[in-house]
Amino acid sequence: MVASTARKAVLPALLALTALLALPNIASAALNWGSCVDFRDARCASVTVPLDRAGVDPGTVDLRVGRAGKSTGPTLMYLSGGPGGAGLSEMLSVVSSLPELQSHFRLIGYDQRGTGRSGLLRCPKLEKDPHLRSTSAGEDCANRLGVARKHYTTADSVEDMEAIRAQLGVDKVTLFGISYGTELAIQYARTYPQHVERLILDSVVDPDDPDPYFTSTFRAMAPTLRSLCPGHCAGISTNPAGDLGQLVAQLRATPMVQHAFDDHGRSHKVTITALDLFDLMLVTDYIPPLRAMLPIAVHSALEGDGALLARMIRDSSALDVLGSPRDFSTARYATVCETEPMPWDPGTPIDARPGVVQQRISALPADTFAPFDPPIVVEDEIDLCLRWPDVPRPPSAAAPLPYPTVPTLILQGGEDLRTPPEVSARVAARIPGSVRIVVPGTGHSTVSDPRTCSREAIDRFIAGKSLPKSPCKRIPTGIPAVLGAPKSFDSLRVSGRLPRKIGRTVSALGATLDDLRLVVSPAALATSGGGLRGGSWAIDGNKLVLRHYEAVTGVTVSGSGNARITLRVSGSKAASGEVTLRSGGRLSGTLGGRKISLRLGAPNIAAAKASQGLKLAR
Repeated sequence: MVASTARKAVLPALLALTALLALPNIASAALNWGSCVDFRDARCASVTVPLDRAGVDPGTVDLRVGRAGKSTGPTLMYLSGGPGGAGLSEMLSVVSSLPELQSHFRLIGYDQRGTGRSGLLRCPKLEKDPHLRSTSAGEDCANRLGVARKHYTTADSVEDMEAIRAQLGVDKVTLFGISYGTELAIQYARTYPQHVERLILDSVVDPDDPDPYFTSTFRAMAPTLRSLCPGHCAGISTNPAGDLGQLVAQLRATPMVQHAFDDHGRSHKVTITALDLFDLMLVTDYIPPLRAMLPIAVHSALEGDGALLARMIRDSSALDVLGSPRDFSTARYATVCETEPMPWDPGTPIDARPGVVQQRISALPADTFAPFDPPIVVEDEIDLCLRWPDVPRPPSAAAPLPYPTVPTLILQGGEDLRTPPEVSARVAARIPGSVRIVVPGTGHSTVSDPRTCSREAIDRFIAGKSLPKSPCKRIPTGIPAVLGAPKSFDSLRVSGRLPRKIGRTVSALGATLDDLRLVVSPAALATSGGGLRGGSWAIDGNKLVLRHYEAVTGVTVSGSGNARITLRVSGSKAASGEVTLRSGGRLSGTLGGRKISLRLGAPNIAAAKASQGLKLAR
């Protein structure tokens, strides 16, 4: 997803009174629970709300509400992210790892208007744009939605929540939101503080942030690259963010064209641009170990070898998918254009917007978007909204509603770029008595982290127990502090006193094993993949299987094993032979007719096996 989420303030409280007077039957009717068409572990009901509570634009929306956990008792309402995420499916996924919530609360999730089974909005052209930044697709979406596009804002959803609460017949609810869901939780609590028991906010959005460029994302990049860099970046970089900035400048002038290989060893052309690096930084919010590998890949790319970077981009594309429209509505997401602050004034003609944007960005300090450059912020969310119809904005002098004094737990990923630590710190300072916990080494959505510290903090919070300031210790990313394998065989040093070809083959084997340590590390996105320059690898059961795996041009390695791996070495450059790699990295065998015995690094197959299945749950 793109860097930011909708941040518009809610409408005045008078709007809520207007809604209740216009639809008295909605506030008093009881919910009729029945089976859900798509979930066996929940009960579903429907709440009908007006499309436009001001009564100008006709129509209604049937909100799908789901119930899980206890059938009675205290109520927790889960609020999904996006905006665009289907709330019920997201809630059931999240609470499956939080059994304490299931045993303590009646859990309520609902598909926000325009998502899931609550009047799903569709914009086919935008659904074909996985990064949600196409100007033409955004314009087409606005035209398809018509005047209805004005009624899918955070303010509308706040009033939908109030209608659901009233029909549930409860006086107070606990609100639990992740990402955009935190904005919705905060805005509801500001509008209806009397109906909020407590707030649980994970990956917090600041509803009052006026920054149209979301510059806090860029300010968080240098610290996270330093924090995650393997071995404190020794031998890799003295300034990983500076290196990334240097590569961004080079790619602006000339994009790199590389080849990446799939798990069948087939070659795929990958063009690497500055925008691809930005997308890679953001997608690694979900897998910080993958971001830890980035300084290594950038180091190689600055030396003219983008193979490792190309493999990272191709492999991470598996995370950069939107899924079914019922799970994520791109049309509902497009309504950020109705609510986000934009770098042009209301009333600015559409054709004049690009010039205004460039003029205002050029007035900012030169390092505002470091390690990236000013064009990057335009290419992201601003491009999506560039031709969206004009949106009147409330006067900037209008005072926002005060923050409520309710028990609040704020969970923050230390490596989060979408909702960086400085944002949650700002919000925490506005909520009296709130408790903020930063989870080191975690990106967006702390409850998705395989460690249990966020979940334990939630358990203690709802039980009214005290919370430690740092319940989660930083753990190593598991990425080895190695450099990328060099492309050229002839550039390799000769190992020991061996003949040149054999010595370089040994060095190539060392580089190959370092590369394998990277691909089977916690950054691995699958149990199989392509070699750096050819061939493939796979984890089959407890064995690592290599098929003509090529990390250094002209040296291929095949074989399989676990604690003991027999490798056949061949290729146009190699001193051919067969060697055995044992646990601890001891290598012995014959190359070019000569016996060798030495110690090299070995891939940790067991760690790779243990890391599988933790990635896509984010």
